[in-house]
Amino acid sequence: MADLVLDIAHAPFGHENAYAGLFVAMAWVSVGNDALVVLRGDGVFAARRGQADSMKEINLPNTEKQVRDILGEGGKIVADAESMKARSISANDLVEGIDVVSPEQIRSLIAEKGERLISL
Repeated sequence: MADLVLDIAHAPFGHENAYAGLFVAMAWVSVGNDALVVLRGDGVFAARRGQADSMKEINLPNTEKQVRDILGEGGKIVADAESMKARSISANDLVEGIDVVSPEQIRSLIAEKGERLISL
């Protein structure tokens, strides 16, 4: 299986980056490949639990569903602890199954899994 790392640093709404990155990750894992999604900066908002139905409100897809789908297909998602702290987000605010890691751990994961890297 091929490894792919998607580094998402943009908020899920207002930019296409987070949605597009999660879409690519889902496509990648759905055909049997390994994917690691790294959420840092405002990208950590993409994994918040309890997102409203954004299609009704702002006509954009809900990234919480994408996150759950990626995890359900065996993808791995990590969130940067420092980015979360700066945005007052706790691990309890995130979709279950997301690992909260340090920037050092992110660098190690990218070095280990970064056969292919897309930064959004």
